[in-house]
This record gives sequence, structure tokens and C-alpha cells, in this order.
Amino acid sequence: MTITEQTILLVSDDASLWAAARRELETREGHPRIAAVSSVDAAHRILEGTAPAVILLEESAVEPEPEGPLGKAPRLDAVVSSLAIHAPVVVIGPAEREEELSALVAAGVADYVVRSTDSLETALQRVERRLQGARDWNHSAARRIKRAPDGNDGASGEDFGEILRHELNNPLTGILGNAELLLVEMRRKDDGLVPKGGQQRVETIAALAVRMRETVRRLSENWESRQDAVPSE
Repeated sequence: MTITEQTILLVSDDASLWAAARRELETREGHPRIAAVSSVDAAHRILEGTAPAVILLEESAVEPEPEGPLGKAPRLDAVVSSLAIHAPVVVIGPAEREEELSALVAAGVADYVVRSTDSLETALQRVERRLQGARDWNHSAARRIKRAPDGNDGASGEDFGEILRHELNNPLTGILGNAELLLVEMRRKDDGLVPKGGQQRVETIAALAVRMRETVRRLSENWESRQDAVPSE
């Protein structure tokens, strides 16, 4: 999978939102590229080969479930979990659906912006914050990987371990938090059934676990490529 660090994937069925987002982004520092699709299904097809830096999702682009009640939209947390495997997700939606994403927001893999007259501007600020955080961390990690305690190029195992711990801390906190809450509720009910909201927590745990796996793979490949570039004595 190709990771495009300055690409934003916009998922919206509103053409005016596409145009407004493009106009706004063209004025931003660094001019991040924007790719736009009109549905979550189309987003998944793109994500099979390319991972953007951030995904901006407009809630109205979430399609009703084919086998569910007519017009019934799937749970927003399930949709966002499937996208958050690839990149952080900033969601614009109505106030009544904000609670559905509380676990993912708490885990640090999503942001929720309540739809209003200035929601696009607020969402783009969240997107920029995500992009800047990724840029700052990537630059810092690159410097630390390059610098070894003995002054030679290449990273020490301690440097790599610190970078890995930093990258995995947020998703691991989300996994542990959701698992603990799920266990507490299951022990309280003690009926052998998944408690209300349990599926949401399991989906969040799965999404975060996959994200951790991808982080380890990406960092390992980065480490190996830099080690291969170090000239042998």
C-alpha cells in the first residue's frame, strides 16, 4: 500500500462541499492534495491501494444498509472504524450522531464536527492539525532514526524502541480502555450475552489493532530501508 502523506480523502456526496474544500485547501500552507469520492464504498476501493494522511467524511455519504430496514443507515462508528484502519477520520455530521463516535474520538483515531454554517472550516482546521502532527512527528522520527549515540548514521535500538512506543501508545490506550469497559459491563450483566454497545467497542478494538499492525509494518520497513542505506565498514 502506498502512503501519501499530504493527501486528504474527502468522502461526500455534496459537490458544493468538494468545491468549497478545494478552495479552502488551496489557500493553506503546503497545498495538501485532495481526492474526492461520493460514497464510502468508493473510498474503500481507493484505500485498497493508497492510504491518505487524513480522511474527511461527510455523514450523509454513509449509505443505508442493503439488508437492513429501508433507509436505515449503518452505525457511524462501524463505518468510521473501517476507514480509521487506514488513516485518522474527521467526520462532519448532525449533533444526534456524535455520541456514536465517542469511543473512537477518545481513542484518538477520529474527530467529530457537528454540522453548522462553519463546520467545513472547523473540520479543515482539524484536518490541518492532523497533517501538521504527522509532519512534525515524521520529521522528528527521521532525525532520531538518523542520529545514533556514537555519531554514526543509523538508529540505535533504543531510538527505534522509543519511536515505536510513541506511535503505539494512543491506539493501545484505546484498545485497553474499550476492552476494560466491555469486560466491566459483561461481568455486571453476567448473562453470557454481548451487552448493548458491545459490538461498537469490539469494532473499535479491531480497527485500532489493525492500525497498530500497520504502524509496526510501516516503521519496520522504514527502519530496514535506513539500515540498508548505512554503508558497511
